[in-house]
Amino acid sequence: MRKKVGLALGSGGIRGLAHIGVIKKLLEHNIPIDYIAGSSIGAWVGAHYALFQDIEKLEEYTLQKKKEKFFSFLEPTLSGGLIKGNKIEKLLNDWLDNANFENTKIPLKIVATDLITGKTTIFQKGKLSTAVRASISVPTLFKAFQFKNKLLVDGGISNPVPDDIVKKMGADIVISVNLDNYIKNEKFNEKNNKKLSSITQRSLNILRYNLSLHSTTNSDFIIEPHTPVVGIESFKDYFSKNIPYTLVKNGAKETEKIIPELKKLLEQK
Repeated sequence: MRKKVGLALGSGGIRGLAHIGVIKKLLEHNIPIDYIAGSSIGAWVGAHYALFQDIEKLEEYTLQKKKEKFFSFLEPTLSGGLIKGNKIEKLLNDWLDNANFENTKIPLKIVATDLITGKTTIFQKGKLSTAVRASISVPTLFKAFQFKNKLLVDGGISNPVPDDIVKKMGADIVISVNLDNYIKNEKFNEKNNKKLSSITQRSLNILRYNLSLHSTTNSDFIIEPHTPVVGIESFKDYFSKNIPYTLVKNGAKETEKIIPELKKLLEQK
């Protein structure tokens, strides 16, 4: 009986397009994906692939002819966040065929963060669109998502790479994708970054990176694609720059590096 493989897809905004490259490379080498857990953008990619098992269809929505709809849900609001999220939940529900967790072809769990308790909330039943909407609710960008007695925001705040979740699902081999290594690519020095805002942002990025490292302690393989430093202003240039394609390429490139050892582990009995 072969070992079961679990995939933990981390948070990271637009950098999450690297997840597509990771999955494509695993498929290219016939690596099975038996369980998926996702946080934030990893929740969206994970939900779509777990439901359809069609990476080309996922690319169509993120990189090709339907990509414009990605930003059609913007709803400026004056309190609690920039985006209400009503349109995106409807859009997600359409994209995910109004499906529930029970409809996925691959067992899936999605994480969000409860502002009231500070703890991770795990979605494993109900509508996929509801879980994804909660998991991608970046504070100050989206309004917090009211769900039952919880007030939910981005899963990346409490569990940016949910390898512990996918391990508990039954995975013998856990592959994690950490998108928060971009601090290594930031050019930072005291001379050029004396502004308080720069120091604060750098500090938050370091904090986030160390949290992501803590979130990969259950992983057998950790994939860290090279990710450019992408700010919110880059979303405006999404269609005119090659950032999405570069991210997919980098995800595949880093995944290729683990394939030999991964195959050896899968062959062991």
